Amino acid sequence: MKDPIYELLNDIDSSPESYPAAQVTQKDMQSWKEAFKAKKHSSGPSGNRAVRKHRYVKYAAAAAAAVVLICAGSIPSVRITAYAAVKSVTYDLGQLLGISGDLSPYTTVVGESVSKDGVSVTLNEVIMDENMMYITDTVTTSEKMDTVEKQMGYTADAMVFINGKMASSGASGGIEQADDYNLVSTMEIDLPNVDTSGTVDMEIRYSVAGKEIGTIAFTASGAELLADTVTIPLNEVVTLPDDSTLSLEKYTTSEVGQKIFFTLSPEKVVYDVILKGEDNLGNPVEFITRSIHDGQGRMEVSTIDNGYVNDQAESLTLTPYAVKFPETSGKMSNDYQPVGEAFTIQLK
Repeated sequence: MKDPIYELLNDIDSSPESYPAAQVTQKDMQSWKEAFKAKKHSSGPSGNRAVRKHRYVKYAAAAAAAVVLICAGSIPSVRITAYAAVKSVTYDLGQLLGISGDLSPYTTVVGESVSKDGVSVTLNEVIMDENMMYITDTVTTSEKMDTVEKQMGYTADAMVFINGKMASSGASGGIEQADDYNLVSTMEIDLPNVDTSGTVDMEIRYSVAGKEIGTIAFTASGAELLADTVTIPLNEVVTLPDDSTLSLEKYTTSEVGQKIFFTLSPEKVVYDVILKGEDNLGNPVEFITRSIHDGQGRMEVSTIDNGYVNDQAESLTLTPYAVKFPETSGKMSNDYQPVGEAFTIQLK
Protein backbone atom coordinates (compact mmCIF):
# COMPACT_ATOMS: atom_id res chain seq x y z
CA MET A 1 0.00 0.00 0.00
CA LYS A 2 1.35 3.43 -0.94
CA ASP A 3 0.08 6.63 0.65
CA PRO A 4 1.48 10.05 -0.33
CA ILE A 5 2.55 11.50 3.01
CA TYR A 6 1.35 14.96 2.03
CA GLU A 7 -2.24 13.69 1.78
CA LEU A 8 -1.98 12.31 5.30
CA LEU A 9 -0.54 15.55 6.66
CA ASN A 10 -3.09 17.69 4.85
CA ASP A 11 -5.86 15.94 6.78
CA ILE A 12 -4.63 17.81 9.85
CA ASP A 13 -6.74 20.74 10.98
CA SER A 14 -4.77 23.87 10.02
CA SER A 15 -7.01 26.53 11.57
CA PRO A 16 -5.67 27.09 15.07
CA GLU A 17 -7.01 30.59 15.60
CA SER A 18 -9.70 29.43 18.02
CA TYR A 19 -7.37 27.24 20.06
CA PRO A 20 -5.60 28.35 23.25
CA ALA A 21 -1.80 28.29 23.25
CA ALA A 22 -0.19 25.07 24.44
CA GLN A 23 1.78 25.25 27.67
CA VAL A 24 5.19 23.56 27.77
CA THR A 25 6.88 22.62 31.03
CA GLN A 26 10.61 22.27 31.71
CA LYS A 27 10.03 18.54 32.21
CA ASP A 28 8.49 18.34 28.73
CA MET A 29 11.44 20.20 27.24
CA GLN A 30 13.95 17.80 28.82
CA SER A 31 11.98 14.75 27.68
CA TRP A 32 11.84 16.00 24.11
CA LYS A 33 15.56 16.75 24.04
CA GLU A 34 16.39 13.30 25.36
CA ALA A 35 14.11 11.73 22.75
CA PHE A 36 16.37 13.00 19.97
CA LYS A 37 19.57 11.15 20.78
CA ALA A 38 20.73 9.25 17.70
CA LYS A 39 23.02 6.31 17.23
CA LYS A 40 25.35 6.24 14.23
CA HIS A 41 25.77 2.89 12.55
CA SER A 42 27.41 1.58 9.41
CA SER A 43 26.92 -1.54 7.36
CA GLY A 44 28.47 -3.05 4.27
CA PRO A 45 28.05 -5.98 1.91
CA SER A 46 29.18 -9.46 2.82
CA GLY A 47 32.96 -9.70 2.98
CA ASN A 48 33.51 -5.97 3.54
CA ARG A 49 34.41 -4.63 6.95
CA ALA A 50 32.08 -2.03 8.39
CA VAL A 51 33.29 1.15 10.06
CA ARG A 52 31.12 1.90 13.08
CA LYS A 53 30.70 5.40 14.46
CA HIS A 54 28.29 6.91 16.97
CA ARG A 55 26.73 10.33 16.64
CA TYR A 56 24.32 12.27 18.77
CA VAL A 57 22.10 14.82 17.05
CA LYS A 58 20.31 17.60 18.88
CA TYR A 59 17.15 19.35 17.72
CA ALA A 60 15.22 22.34 18.93
CA ALA A 61 12.81 21.30 21.66
CA ALA A 62 9.92 22.92 19.80
CA ALA A 63 10.43 20.67 16.80
CA ALA A 64 10.69 17.60 19.01
CA ALA A 65 7.53 18.62 20.84
CA ALA A 66 5.56 18.94 17.65
CA VAL A 67 6.56 15.50 16.41
CA VAL A 68 5.71 13.88 19.71
CA LEU A 69 2.33 15.52 19.76
CA ILE A 70 1.27 14.83 16.19
CA CYS A 71 2.32 11.21 16.30
CA ALA A 72 0.45 10.66 19.53
CA GLY A 73 -2.80 12.05 18.11
CA SER A 74 -2.07 15.67 18.94
CA ILE A 75 -4.30 17.87 21.02
CA PRO A 76 -6.10 20.56 18.96
CA SER A 77 -4.11 23.50 20.32
CA VAL A 78 -0.90 22.44 18.55
CA ARG A 79 -2.12 20.91 15.30
CA ILE A 80 -0.74 23.59 12.99
CA THR A 81 2.57 23.69 14.89
CA ALA A 82 2.77 19.93 14.64
CA TYR A 83 2.32 20.06 10.86
CA ALA A 84 5.08 22.62 10.38
CA ALA A 85 7.51 20.86 12.67
CA VAL A 86 6.90 17.43 11.18
CA LYS A 87 7.84 18.84 7.79
CA SER A 88 11.01 20.25 9.37
CA VAL A 89 12.10 17.14 11.23
CA THR A 90 10.85 14.51 8.82
CA TYR A 91 11.73 16.08 5.48
CA ASP A 92 14.61 18.47 6.10
CA LEU A 93 17.58 16.35 5.09
CA GLY A 94 19.90 19.32 5.55
CA GLN A 95 18.88 19.68 9.19
CA LEU A 96 19.30 15.97 9.80
CA LEU A 97 22.82 16.17 8.32
CA GLY A 98 23.62 19.20 10.47
CA ILE A 99 23.87 21.54 7.47
CA SER A 100 22.56 25.09 7.83
CA GLY A 101 22.73 25.97 4.13
CA ASP A 102 19.82 25.70 1.69
CA LEU A 103 19.85 22.25 0.09
CA SER A 104 16.49 22.63 -1.66
CA PRO A 105 18.04 23.06 -5.16
CA TYR A 106 19.62 19.62 -4.81
CA THR A 107 16.78 17.82 -3.04
CA THR A 108 14.16 15.49 -4.50
CA VAL A 109 11.06 15.30 -2.30
CA VAL A 110 9.49 11.85 -2.66
CA GLY A 111 6.94 11.66 0.17
CA GLU A 112 5.65 8.13 -0.51
CA SER A 113 4.99 5.31 1.94
CA VAL A 114 4.82 1.52 1.92
CA SER A 115 3.11 -0.48 4.67
CA LYS A 116 2.88 -4.08 5.81
CA ASP A 117 1.96 -5.88 9.04
CA GLY A 118 1.63 -2.72 11.14
CA VAL A 119 4.88 -1.12 9.90
CA SER A 120 5.04 1.84 7.49
CA VAL A 121 8.16 3.33 5.91
CA THR A 122 8.01 6.78 4.30
CA LEU A 123 10.79 7.90 1.95
CA ASN A 124 10.95 11.64 2.56
CA GLU A 125 13.86 13.25 0.69
CA VAL A 126 16.77 12.26 -1.55
CA ILE A 127 19.99 14.07 -2.49
CA MET A 128 22.23 12.55 -5.17
CA ASP A 129 26.00 13.08 -4.91
CA GLU A 130 29.00 11.54 -6.66
CA ASN A 131 28.51 7.74 -6.65
CA MET A 132 26.24 7.96 -3.61
CA MET A 133 23.04 9.43 -2.28
CA TYR A 134 21.61 10.71 0.98
CA ILE A 135 18.08 9.76 2.00
CA THR A 136 15.84 10.39 4.97
CA ASP A 137 12.94 8.15 5.87
CA THR A 138 10.49 7.59 8.70
CA VAL A 139 9.45 4.25 10.18
CA THR A 140 6.04 4.23 11.88
CA THR A 141 4.91 1.22 13.93
CA SER A 142 1.76 0.14 15.71
CA GLU A 143 3.91 -1.25 18.55
CA LYS A 144 5.35 1.09 21.13
CA MET A 145 9.15 1.32 20.73
CA ASP A 146 9.98 2.04 24.36
CA THR A 147 13.35 0.25 24.53
CA VAL A 148 16.58 0.55 22.58
CA GLU A 149 16.22 -3.07 21.49
CA LYS A 150 12.80 -2.39 19.95
CA GLN A 151 14.06 0.77 18.27
CA MET A 152 16.98 -1.05 16.65
CA GLY A 153 14.68 -3.92 15.70
CA TYR A 154 12.54 -1.53 13.68
CA THR A 155 15.44 0.11 11.85
CA ALA A 156 14.72 0.02 8.12
CA ASP A 157 17.13 -1.54 5.63
CA ALA A 158 17.18 0.05 2.17
CA MET A 159 18.53 -1.57 -0.99
CA VAL A 160 18.70 0.43 -4.23
CA PHE A 161 17.83 -1.24 -7.53
CA ILE A 162 18.26 0.15 -11.05
CA ASN A 163 16.77 -1.77 -13.98
CA GLY A 164 16.11 -4.70 -11.67
CA LYS A 165 19.72 -5.00 -10.50
CA MET A 166 21.01 -4.05 -7.06
CA ALA A 167 23.09 -0.88 -7.36
CA SER A 168 23.94 -0.16 -3.72
CA SER A 169 27.02 -1.66 -2.06
CA GLY A 170 26.56 -0.49 1.53
CA ALA A 171 25.11 2.21 3.73
CA SER A 172 25.68 4.12 6.95
CA GLY A 173 23.35 6.38 8.84
CA GLY A 174 21.87 7.84 11.97
CA ILE A 175 18.58 7.31 13.79
CA GLU A 176 16.50 9.71 15.85
CA GLN A 177 13.46 8.59 17.81
CA ALA A 178 10.70 11.15 17.25
CA ASP A 179 8.37 9.44 19.74
CA ASP A 180 7.40 5.93 20.84
CA TYR A 181 5.94 5.08 17.43
CA ASN A 182 8.19 6.90 14.94
CA LEU A 183 11.87 6.67 14.00
CA VAL A 184 13.47 9.24 11.69
CA SER A 185 16.67 8.15 9.98
CA THR A 186 19.25 9.39 7.51
CA MET A 187 21.34 7.13 5.32
CA GLU A 188 24.32 7.56 3.03
CA ILE A 189 24.01 4.85 0.39
CA ASP A 190 26.98 3.97 -1.81
CA LEU A 191 26.29 3.63 -5.55
CA PRO A 192 29.78 2.72 -6.80
CA ASN A 193 28.97 2.02 -10.45
CA VAL A 194 26.18 4.54 -10.98
CA ASP A 195 26.61 7.78 -12.92
CA THR A 196 24.79 10.23 -10.66
CA SER A 197 25.57 13.26 -12.83
CA GLY A 198 22.33 12.79 -14.75
CA THR A 199 18.76 11.67 -14.12
CA VAL A 200 18.47 8.19 -12.62
CA ASP A 201 15.31 6.06 -12.33
CA MET A 202 15.59 3.79 -9.33
CA GLU A 203 13.76 1.80 -6.69
CA ILE A 204 14.38 1.41 -2.98
CA ARG A 205 13.29 -1.90 -1.51
CA TYR A 206 12.61 -1.50 2.19
CA SER A 207 12.72 -4.25 4.80
CA VAL A 208 12.38 -4.16 8.57
CA ALA A 209 13.55 -6.97 10.85
CA GLY A 210 14.29 -9.08 7.78
CA LYS A 211 10.76 -8.76 6.38
CA GLU A 212 10.18 -6.92 3.12
CA ILE A 213 7.83 -3.95 3.54
CA GLY A 214 7.61 -2.73 -0.04
CA THR A 215 9.26 -0.87 -2.92
CA ILE A 216 9.25 2.86 -3.69
CA ALA A 217 10.18 4.02 -7.20
CA PHE A 218 11.39 7.54 -7.94
CA THR A 219 13.64 9.64 -10.17
CA ALA A 220 16.51 11.84 -8.96
CA SER A 221 19.55 13.65 -10.35
CA GLY A 222 22.87 14.82 -8.95
CA ALA A 223 23.60 17.14 -11.88
CA GLU A 224 23.07 20.42 -10.05
CA LEU A 225 25.01 19.45 -6.91
CA LEU A 226 27.93 18.06 -8.91
CA ALA A 227 28.00 21.21 -11.05
CA ASP A 228 28.37 23.27 -7.87
CA THR A 229 31.04 20.98 -6.37
CA VAL A 230 34.63 22.27 -6.21
CA THR A 231 37.26 19.60 -6.94
CA ILE A 232 40.94 19.88 -5.99
CA PRO A 233 43.32 17.21 -7.39
CA LEU A 234 45.58 15.46 -4.88
CA ASN A 235 48.78 13.49 -5.34
CA GLU A 236 49.54 12.03 -1.92
CA VAL A 237 50.43 8.39 -1.24
CA VAL A 238 50.19 6.83 2.22
CA THR A 239 52.09 3.57 2.81
CA LEU A 240 50.40 1.41 5.43
CA PRO A 241 52.23 -0.98 7.81
CA ASP A 242 51.52 -3.99 5.55
CA ASP A 243 53.09 -2.10 2.59
CA SER A 244 49.73 -1.54 0.90
CA THR A 245 49.27 1.97 -0.46
CA LEU A 246 46.45 4.45 -0.17
CA SER A 247 46.62 7.05 -2.94
CA LEU A 248 44.68 10.25 -2.26
CA GLU A 249 43.31 11.46 -5.60
CA LYS A 250 40.98 14.40 -5.04
CA TYR A 251 39.34 16.62 -2.45
CA THR A 252 35.80 17.86 -3.06
CA THR A 253 33.67 20.41 -1.27
CA SER A 254 30.00 21.23 -1.78
CA GLU A 255 26.91 22.23 0.17
CA VAL A 256 26.72 18.71 1.64
CA GLY A 257 30.26 18.64 3.00
CA GLN A 258 33.85 17.76 2.20
CA LYS A 259 35.20 14.45 0.89
CA ILE A 260 38.53 12.90 -0.08
CA PHE A 261 38.59 10.12 -2.67
CA PHE A 262 41.34 7.50 -2.76
CA THR A 263 42.51 4.21 -4.28
CA LEU A 264 43.70 1.29 -2.12
CA SER A 265 46.25 -1.15 -3.56
CA PRO A 266 46.01 -4.07 -3.14
CA GLU A 267 42.25 -4.00 -2.60
CA LYS A 268 42.18 -6.04 0.62
CA VAL A 269 41.06 -3.83 3.52
CA VAL A 270 43.30 -4.42 6.56
CA TYR A 271 43.50 -0.97 8.20
CA ASP A 272 41.08 1.80 9.05
CA VAL A 273 42.64 5.11 8.04
CA ILE A 274 41.78 8.61 9.24
CA LEU A 275 43.30 12.02 8.48
CA LYS A 276 43.66 14.46 11.38
CA GLY A 277 44.99 17.99 11.50
CA GLU A 278 43.81 21.58 11.30
CA ASP A 279 43.10 24.39 8.88
CA ASN A 280 45.24 27.52 8.59
CA LEU A 281 42.93 29.25 11.10
CA GLY A 282 43.75 26.69 13.78
CA ASN A 283 40.43 24.83 13.63
CA PRO A 284 40.74 21.04 14.12
CA VAL A 285 39.74 18.90 11.12
CA GLU A 286 39.29 15.14 10.81
CA PHE A 287 38.40 12.91 7.86
CA ILE A 288 37.18 9.35 8.44
CA THR A 289 36.98 6.48 5.95
CA ARG A 290 33.34 6.08 4.98
CA SER A 291 33.45 3.40 2.28
CA ILE A 292 35.75 1.18 0.22
CA HIS A 293 34.53 -0.84 -2.76
CA ASP A 294 36.81 -2.71 -5.18
CA GLY A 295 39.77 -0.61 -4.08
CA GLN A 296 37.96 2.72 -4.54
CA GLY A 297 37.32 4.61 -1.31
CA ARG A 298 35.86 7.78 0.11
CA MET A 299 36.62 9.73 3.26
CA GLU A 300 34.29 12.36 4.68
CA VAL A 301 34.89 15.17 7.12
CA SER A 302 33.83 14.08 10.59
CA THR A 303 31.38 16.59 12.04
CA ILE A 304 30.91 14.90 15.43
CA ASP A 305 33.45 17.05 17.28
CA ASN A 306 34.68 19.68 14.81
CA GLY A 307 31.95 20.37 12.27
CA TYR A 308 32.49 20.97 8.56
CA VAL A 309 35.57 22.67 7.12
CA ASN A 310 35.43 26.42 7.75
CA ASP A 311 34.40 28.42 4.67
CA GLN A 312 37.18 30.93 5.38
CA ALA A 313 39.94 28.31 5.55
CA GLU A 314 42.61 28.62 2.87
CA SER A 315 44.45 25.35 3.54
CA LEU A 316 44.30 22.08 5.48
CA THR A 317 47.31 20.32 7.01
CA LEU A 318 46.55 16.65 7.68
CA THR A 319 48.43 13.63 9.04
CA PRO A 320 47.37 10.03 8.25
CA TYR A 321 46.69 7.64 11.13
CA ALA A 322 45.74 3.96 10.94
CA VAL A 323 44.62 1.07 13.11
CA LYS A 324 44.32 -2.58 12.10
CA PHE A 325 40.87 -4.07 11.84
CA PRO A 326 40.30 -6.92 14.34
CA GLU A 327 40.85 -10.36 12.85
CA THR A 328 38.79 -12.40 15.30
CA SER A 329 37.13 -10.46 18.13
CA GLY A 330 35.20 -7.94 16.03
CA LYS A 331 36.04 -5.29 18.64
CA MET A 332 37.54 -2.22 17.00
CA SER A 333 40.60 -0.62 18.61
CA ASN A 334 40.87 3.15 18.91
CA ASP A 335 44.68 3.06 19.04
CA TYR A 336 45.34 4.95 15.80
CA GLN A 337 49.02 5.49 15.04
CA PRO A 338 50.61 7.92 12.54
CA VAL A 339 51.52 6.21 9.26
CA GLY A 340 52.99 9.08 7.28
CA GLU A 341 54.07 12.68 7.19
CA ALA A 342 51.74 15.66 7.35
CA PHE A 343 50.69 17.13 4.01
CA THR A 344 48.84 20.28 2.97
CA ILE A 345 45.76 20.73 0.78
CA GLN A 346 45.60 24.24 -0.66
CA LEU A 347 41.94 25.29 -0.75
CA LYS A 348 42.30 28.83 -2.10
